[in-house]
Amino acid sequence: MIRAIVLSTLLAGLPALAAPQTAPPTPLPASPQETIIAVDITKPSGARMPIAIPPPISPLTPELKTNAVDPFFRALNDDLAAYPAFLVTDLSLQPKGARPPRSREEGDAWIATGAQFLLDTQVRPTASGIEVEAQLYDLKTLKNVLGKAYASETGGARRIAHTLANDVVRQFTGRPGPFLARIAFVSDRHTPKGSRPEKEVFVMDWDGENQWRLTANRSLSLAPDWSPDGKKIVFQSYMKGTPGLFVVPTAGGAAKEIPVSTELNASPSFSPDGKWIAYCGSVRGNPEIFVVGVDGTGLRRLTDNSAVDSTPRWAPNGREMAFTSNRQGSPQIYLMDGEGANVRRVSLAGNWNDEATFAPDGSRLTFACGNEGDFQICVLDLLSGRTFQISAGPGAHENASWSPDGSKLAWEVTRDGSTQIVVANTDGSSLRVVTSAGNNSSPAWSKTLE
Repeated sequence: MIRAIVLSTLLAGLPALAAPQTAPPTPLPASPQETIIAVDITKPSGARMPIAIPPPISPLTPELKTNAVDPFFRALNDDLAAYPAFLVTDLSLQPKGARPPRSREEGDAWIATGAQFLLDTQVRPTASGIEVEAQLYDLKTLKNVLGKAYASETGGARRIAHTLANDVVRQFTGRPGPFLARIAFVSDRHTPKGSRPEKEVFVMDWDGENQWRLTANRSLSLAPDWSPDGKKIVFQSYMKGTPGLFVVPTAGGAAKEIPVSTELNASPSFSPDGKWIAYCGSVRGNPEIFVVGVDGTGLRRLTDNSAVDSTPRWAPNGREMAFTSNRQGSPQIYLMDGEGANVRRVSLAGNWNDEATFAPDGSRLTFACGNEGDFQICVLDLLSGRTFQISAGPGAHENASWSPDGSKLAWEVTRDGSTQIVVANTDGSSLRVVTSAGNNSSPAWSKTLE
């Protein structure tokens, strides 16, 4: 982030958000998507598919209800209600019985509630945990369009819900949803009282559940980014005094330093093939963009000028890179080829733009955009050149990251002395705060869907 470099605040700890308020965003333009049942997730203003999700049928035992049925049902509802293609209908309007609907009259009773599809589930205990059976019915034809069975230990109920939600999305769009993807982030929640801020890398489910600490370096660990296969995270850390680049297994374990001869060593980013790390390094105090192999070999410099060049992010095709530079005055977003050639500015609105990241299909960039007042999140359509602001409200909105299916964004909001992470659809709708303990920043979505 160019402001951190210019103002030398990497060691100072980030300013700290209270829960942001949702406000009507400027909608993003639609881009074509391959579909199976004619659902386009990039049209936020279009009609959503109404789906009824009744409570699971299950034995009435308190233990099963508390440990499996309720967590499963909440996660399934939350997943599909938050997905831009679906509208989960009102639970209170659902008819009694008629599960599954076997006659036209029973189907019409569900349709009368506003639903076009019915997702019916059963949860049963097994010797080793639970089993979930799911059926998705088209209420107009009364046909079962999806039938699946899932099994896990009892504690895996939420994961079954995420897997089922992914399968439902796949049925409509041809690819799974983002519900099994995870988010890495930075938190200071374990800083001992009265001591200097300590920031560690954490990982959580997309909805903020199951937050756990990945690093315990008792230092500043910043700017995480996932490897393409989801097995490693690269980050910047001061654990050895000066800033260095480190890679840590996402399954847990010791972080390994990437040996580089540069200084600063900020904003690392994995290449799409997982072999290279782009980062902001400095030689004699001048921040530039470098690339190095994950093992520390093959170091090469991509930019070479007197400006501050920072925050590199690879394009999904691996042949281009976005970065921030103030070479024409104020910080703006530029693109260049993977070898540093063909540099061109792409952000043309606003007087300060930073932290660009590509959508998974490479058609859009999101970045922190500033003109007057606090930063907001903007999205640039690279085909049309049009820029859209998707966040609103007071506070600084920064460090956006795309879900691996391109349907959602996570970013940080700093307000009233607190920094927290929010997740929303790519038009800014369905916004939710997913962190609360301490200050939480720099969300990075994993790049694999399953």
